[in-house]
Amino acid sequence: MTTDFLSPKAGSYPHVLELPPSPVKPPKEIDPRAVATEWLANFEHVLASGDASQLSSILHDDCWWRDAVTLTWDLRTFHTLEKINSLFSNEVNLKKIGFSNLKIREPTKLPPILADLGPLQWVESMYTFETAVGRGRGMIRLTQDVHGQWKGYLISTALFELKGHEEAAGHDRPHGGKNSLNEGKVKGNWFERRERQREFLDDDPTVLIVGAGQAGLMIGARLQAIGVPCLLIDRNQRIGDNWRKRYRTLVTHDPVQMCHLPYMPFPSTWPTFTPKDKIADFFEAYASLLELNVWLQTSIVESKWSDEAMSWTITLSRKDKSEKRTFRPKHVVFCTGHSGEPKIPTFPGQDQFKGTLYHGSQHQDASTHGNSQGKKVVVVGTGNSGHDIAQNYYEAGADVTIIQRSPTYVITGDKGLPMLTQTMYGEGGPETEDADVHEQSVPLPIYFRMLRDATDQITAADKDLLIGLQKAGFAVDSGIGGAGILSNYYRQGGGYYIDVGCSELIAAGKIRAMRSENGISGFDEKHLILADGRKLDADVVVLATGYENMRTSLRKTLGDEIADQCKDVWGMDEEGEFNAMWRPSGHPGVWYMGGNLLLCRSNSRSLALQIKGIELGLNPRRTSNKGKDGE
Repeated sequence: MTTDFLSPKAGSYPHVLELPPSPVKPPKEIDPRAVATEWLANFEHVLASGDASQLSSILHDDCWWRDAVTLTWDLRTFHTLEKINSLFSNEVNLKKIGFSNLKIREPTKLPPILADLGPLQWVESMYTFETAVGRGRGMIRLTQDVHGQWKGYLISTALFELKGHEEAAGHDRPHGGKNSLNEGKVKGNWFERRERQREFLDDDPTVLIVGAGQAGLMIGARLQAIGVPCLLIDRNQRIGDNWRKRYRTLVTHDPVQMCHLPYMPFPSTWPTFTPKDKIADFFEAYASLLELNVWLQTSIVESKWSDEAMSWTITLSRKDKSEKRTFRPKHVVFCTGHSGEPKIPTFPGQDQFKGTLYHGSQHQDASTHGNSQGKKVVVVGTGNSGHDIAQNYYEAGADVTIIQRSPTYVITGDKGLPMLTQTMYGEGGPETEDADVHEQSVPLPIYFRMLRDATDQITAADKDLLIGLQKAGFAVDSGIGGAGILSNYYRQGGGYYIDVGCSELIAAGKIRAMRSENGISGFDEKHLILADGRKLDADVVVLATGYENMRTSLRKTLGDEIADQCKDVWGMDEEGEFNAMWRPSGHPGVWYMGGNLLLCRSNSRSLALQIKGIELGLNPRRTSNKGKDGE
């Protein structure tokens, strides 16, 4: 169902497509397991032959292959058999990859099934595989051709581990019983060794991680588990302060089932949506229990890259210890937040404004600026932060107006969001790693098409609230391409609100919504002035105007010369993959790591394997600054 008042976000966007109908509708009595087993055997035979021309016998001409690190040590999506053949003819030696042992994954809560997606019916199955260097998991989605033959339409491969360098976890967990000896040399007991390791008294870190929030902690944990020494630095006084210091009423907007961290999931008693201070405390415990090396109140004061040595010389300043240390890491991973510096616009007349004006990143609580009772508060921006800040001021007794430039996608946290997440990430659902493989196996252009149907169902469930918002003058839409919240988040990092109470206040007229497509023209002493000349009385104006590209944080830290060689972050490239995030940045030895907890969890493995592959000499890409892409 699509409500007639909801339309896709305006604008021209790539990667919006329709699915082809199945040429043949498969009979319901087919055995999906048998179909998947036979096809995987044929797929393995072709891959092992090294002859890419044989792929036409098992793949559709219009097929897709989404790969994480297995084929090219990168995150790539290849669309059409022609492009896949070109990949194996020009970039990748198929036989050298050494695919083998392709099998349906057992056991799993995602067995082979026959699935319907609008006009398309496919057999879907998770499988495991090996290559010459590692092991992985993937998904196959098979449809029949006009002759009734099952062929691959969507294929995914995700490298999970490198042979001989498996994670020190589970069956491969550390021994831990040699309290006094370390490879035959007396190094003290565990505590004494731990102190030397944390201070890097004996060796330099291979990887310097800038930021000890969720992204930094997860990539640090992944790297450490595969034997890559890393040091995390953070300017805050405590781990978790990047959450702890944010506005008083903040809670996570994603349900806890989506947010587990590697090796240490949240307890089963954990609330569905986590208050900021609670998750900050968990991060602090996570770093301690996983023995991550974190230096707080620490920043980079000098950095230099060497093309010859393929390493950095970086000097760190430790405020808490009043000292400087210089290291020579091979890699720097920026984990300074999905976004970069706050986007703080300036306006004519703002120096004359007698009220309080600040950016949303500086918001703590409505009480910070004295008694809010009866004050005229204007919040500019309608993302999650803008709504949360508006609600905070309303509950403190203020007269609140929220300014909206363009339509916003709104989804309820208690009804709409679970419809999107509960199948894969609900209680009793698949193993988290299997759910991640399933969700990230679909090429994003296809995923957005799949989300359109889910968005229609969510819209129907949230219809009463959405109509109320429209009547109150708040414009809503169905997201870019009609694909809802994830389409907006993946493409532009915003443009949505997960409702935890503010939408009801707007719909009821308790918080006023005001449209101004052209934004703000300026201020006078007592008013915020909209572009069309309307004046709003204002005692407090909060600019919830978002953040710059994450590259801006890198530029401030490493300088213009390095930043100019790096790519912008987020959004989608021509293949339909994320720009630069969790993959080569454009400059050797520089990586970006960010996103919500789900994306950080799954993609931290891919990034860790890329770095480990470089250190082992297995990953030949971007290991120097010479030639295209550093090859």
